[in-house]
Amino acid sequence: MNNIRVPDYEVLDVVLLCHAGLAQDSPNPPEYYLNEILSRAFSVLPASMRPQVDEYLAEKKYLPEVKIELSK
Repeated sequence: MNNIRVPDYEVLDVVLLCHAGLAQDSPNPPEYYLNEILSRAFSVLPASMRPQVDEYLAEKKYLPEVKIELSK
């Protein structure tokens, strides 16, 4: 486990972006705020962990596991 130092103002920005993305009167769609948050989080991710992101996306690990039962 690595500890990553993130300035408190960056964390505040992420929290504010989350709230803005959930607000009904936001000037931008939620995807805009999600992309902003992703960009900020990815920028502090150690380079050694970035291949895990590629694997996660390539193997579609974000999808739920599908169990198939064959009936006879």
